[in-house]
Amino acid sequence: MKKYLVWVIVIFCLGFSACNRKNSNKPSVNPSKVKQIQESMDIKIKRYEKALNNIHIDSLKAGLVALQKDYYFFVGDNPGDSANVEQIRNYLADKRIKQLYLDVQKQYPDLSDMEKGFNESFSRLKYYFPQANIPAIYTAITGLYYEMPVMFYDSTLIIALDMYLGKDYKLYKQLGVSVPQYIIRRFSKEYILPDCFSEMSYQYIKYKDIQGTLLDEMILEGKRLLFTEAVLPELADSIIFPYPQEKIQWVINNEAKIWGHLIEKKYLYSKDNIIIRKLVREAPFTSEFGNQSPGKVGAWIGWQICRSWIEKNPQKPIQDLMQEIDAQKILAESKYKPKK
Repeated sequence: MKKYLVWVIVIFCLGFSACNRKNSNKPSVNPSKVKQIQESMDIKIKRYEKALNNIHIDSLKAGLVALQKDYYFFVGDNPGDSANVEQIRNYLADKRIKQLYLDVQKQYPDLSDMEKGFNESFSRLKYYFPQANIPAIYTAITGLYYEMPVMFYDSTLIIALDMYLGKDYKLYKQLGVSVPQYIIRRFSKEYILPDCFSEMSYQYIKYKDIQGTLLDEMILEGKRLLFTEAVLPELADSIIFPYPQEKIQWVINNEAKIWGHLIEKKYLYSKDNIIIRKLVREAPFTSEFGNQSPGKVGAWIGWQICRSWIEKNPQKPIQDLMQEIDAQKILAESKYKPKK
């Protein structure tokens, strides 16, 4: 991007502005009220993997029973059941689990920074959604269960720390071709909080129970991205929408062309599952637009529509957007029109 003299400054400023334009239309907050909410927060993360590994193997049954009070979600009604004890014994004896535990403890000896991040983000969540219930948060080692690095069940949030050891972590190479590199690059600490809130977002969004049009799916994914942005406003777009910065810049530069293409092809109201998957589902790039694009381009556009709705409707709470299931109404009220 660097050129000579004044062109260096001009191009840098234009690029910086484009990459950070979200600041003009993200959901607003009253800082003093958020601070007041935060003062009443005291998020503590319970570390199941530590509690489990602290049990002496010769006293496993008694140790599991003792865990029931704080870790009922994991050990259940009958933690001393012989089948359960044997299963846990085999789990703890597994060489890969042992290695993962050691590496997790090395990289995450303390979770105070993560707890601070949750305190801040849950304070914003309670600001936007006063009725929100704060879940109990646990960490665990799931044995590289890459399909669900974060699990959310009603009032319980589980973070598999073994899935956030960095993209170059040696054991991730054992996952083979089943997990592509564009996914593995997200197995890093900075993605923990956005992954958690992206997973929790469904609890705050109304959506159709059956697959609708491409526009329906775009708006749903856009809501999830906006929800994550609302509670984590300091995060870069490339963390919330986890693709490399050059792909983010490409979609910013080509936003108007993408929108024009969707309209020209009459894709917005299509219910064709192939088209929908191609434009809003996980992929290294969006085949409709070539290798230089990020995946899920339709989800990105849905995010921009939701951002535009926030900008054009400053008097309305974010809950109005999240609870509206009519995607066409959201599009109309957003007055979305990307600049050419």
